[in-house]
Amino acid sequence: MRIAVFVMSLLLLAAPLHAQGLRAGYAKVDITPTEPVYMGGYDLRDAPSDGIHGDDRLYVRALVFEQGGARIAFVMADIIGIYNHDSWRSKISEATGIPAANILLGDAHNHSGPSPYDKRNAQWVKQFEPALLAAVRDANGKLQPVCIAAGTGHSRIAINRRQVRPSDSVSTLTFDENDRSQSFGKAKTDKPVQIREFAGVVRLGANPEGPIDDKVQVVRIDSTAGKPIAVMIHYACHGTSLGGRNSKLSGEWMGRMQEYVEKQFPGAGSIYLPGAAGDINPRVVGGLDGFQDDVRTTWALGEEIGTEVARVYRSLNPLPPANTRIQLETKEILLPRQYRELLENFTDTAVKVPTTAVRIGDLMWITFPGEMFHAIGEQARAAAPSTYAHFLGYTNGYVGYFPEQKAYAEGGYEVATTHLDPAAERIYLREIAELMKRFH
Repeated sequence: MRIAVFVMSLLLLAAPLHAQGLRAGYAKVDITPTEPVYMGGYDLRDAPSDGIHGDDRLYVRALVFEQGGARIAFVMADIIGIYNHDSWRSKISEATGIPAANILLGDAHNHSGPSPYDKRNAQWVKQFEPALLAAVRDANGKLQPVCIAAGTGHSRIAINRRQVRPSDSVSTLTFDENDRSQSFGKAKTDKPVQIREFAGVVRLGANPEGPIDDKVQVVRIDSTAGKPIAVMIHYACHGTSLGGRNSKLSGEWMGRMQEYVEKQFPGAGSIYLPGAAGDINPRVVGGLDGFQDDVRTTWALGEEIGTEVARVYRSLNPLPPANTRIQLETKEILLPRQYRELLENFTDTAVKVPTTAVRIGDLMWITFPGEMFHAIGEQARAAAPSTYAHFLGYTNGYVGYFPEQKAYAEGGYEVATTHLDPAAERIYLREIAELMKRFH
């Protein structure tokens, strides 16, 4: 694959670091359940996990930056459905002294991992909570002067997931075999019925002709002595290569990717930051398009993109940043609520979208609390006044799906479940443009 590699313009001035220079620290803590837990992401399952795939592990990963007393923490867990983000951020703040507003907390949206929001996982949450606090506390305690470089590669482990049915058909398959199935899970039956499907309807499935965001964005962070500290990996893709019939825990393709990268570069701790993946799946999803769950495929996908991350990483030459200032801006964006929900409460017309934007030199990050279609994420990223802009989904809250306006006419799962009105895209991008003015 062709790699587009760029060295950050902010790094071209290799001035020595001083007392007010940028520092960073990384840590990860194992949160792999020791007992069966309920995995999130698929309504199909009705039983707890029954083991772990191979040597897979789940972690909370934390990366803290500090400059002139200002600190910001990126915190990601290899799970799904954290929810209650403000409560967790407050606990992290109390444990570390980092302001809650400066904590970017999210998850990898791993459909083969547990959710701390599920009350049936109360015992595991007793393991998760101290690990979450320890990861950020440990990263905060490892702060040291750093050099940084950023680059971009490309990967096609992902595929557009809005499949248009090509023809009318009749079978026992449902609209989504990972949600409802006559052969497995809650709706299993000994007397399956024939179900009619129609040409032109949009279902979850591989759409090879559809667009994706194939960028693999890498931020390499080394000590001033040239030793690896961390690598930030940005890519837009659901954690769904293992489907609803999978009953074993796994780090999914992104867990394998991070494991692969860390083995290639001892000392470099990885943190995967998911992008705008609302309409993007792995190119193989167990339970869809005739594919079976096979963790070997999951691992292969992870190593494929991990190889691309490693290629970009090796090409980068971290230097001391010339501009180390950390700027953080927040905004609660209000978006119009879907019409059908107004019938339930006509006074509640707005969906609150907590948004954080961060700039360190020529690096920027913009957060979204949910599952945004990639084209909207690309436009938000393009609005950022920096050379290296990154988009973080599933961060600091959850408002569900954010489809493009044109998708509403096409239909499909994301459109059927969103809380947002079709006008939301235009309003959101206008508000992001206003937020970006604070950085000029």
